Amino acid sequence: MTPGDLKLLVNANSRRGRVSVGPAVGALAAAGLRVTALVVTDSRAAEDLLRAEVERGAPWVVVGGGDGTLSHAANLLAGTNTALGVLPLGTGNTFARSVGVPLDLARAARVVAQGQTTAVDVGRVNGRVFLNSVALGLSAQIARSLDGDLKRRLGLLAWPAVGARVLWRHRALDLTLTSAGGTLRLHTHQLLVANGRYVAGPLRAAPGASVADRQLDVLVFGKGRLVSLLRAGIGWTLGDPALRFSTDELSVRTRRGQEWMSVDGEVTLGTALQLRVQAGALRVRVPRGFDASRV
Repeated sequence: MTPGDLKLLVNANSRRGRVSVGPAVGALAAAGLRVTALVVTDSRAAEDLLRAEVERGAPWVVVGGGDGTLSHAANLLAGTNTALGVLPLGTGNTFARSVGVPLDLARAARVVAQGQTTAVDVGRVNGRVFLNSVALGLSAQIARSLDGDLKRRLGLLAWPAVGARVLWRHRALDLTLTSAGGTLRLHTHQLLVANGRYVAGPLRAAPGASVADRQLDVLVFGKGRLVSLLRAGIGWTLGDPALRFSTDELSVRTRRGQEWMSVDGEVTLGTALQLRVQAGALRVRVPRGFDASRV
């Protein structure tokens, strides 16, 4: 790659996006790369730019933003030879943690410039790529209640601030899960299907989970009573997740009509999900010596 060929795509709506374009360009320059910065505010423009990079055969493209921005980029880059360079500018920066990219801008830029390219798994839900997790229940309701200003001001603390308000009026879900292991009927406040090791900033999905294990980890929090939800949540944060099983494919159906679901932080309504892992589908710039299975 010659100087000037590398594109930096920055989401101006991410937590640090508006103020990070100059520092990001400077950090990449200090690491030995000259880039053309492309600042976008909507997903369609970002997709057009990424598609153009893939079509011209770019070896990699750098994306600056949060998990939602990276997830949308991965949806275009998965299955191609164009690798994703990560500059974490979001709130939780979950995917960056899962692939070992430092949260410090200068160090992340050095990974892009001097690291290695490796292949990692992605999840797919109804055909769309996700990097971290798909969630139904309480966390989706919290994500739906968050606004950009609150996330910019409080960062990860915005989640408990809003969660305390949402928790007491949240109703449990009735779900049917089907995988190669059989069918499971659930009454729970929270279902989480994770692709990587981390699912919400520094919170880990399950021991041994990684973006290179060719599996999705299915976690269930509680049995429909708030006290069981709280107990499961506390256990999870202490390293004892409510992991029911791991699978490479999963079907989820709601039994009471549409429910809110969060796909890498993007909230939508749905009644049926078809999930699967796509092993090694995404090429990513990672630190030298990085082993995704051991993060």
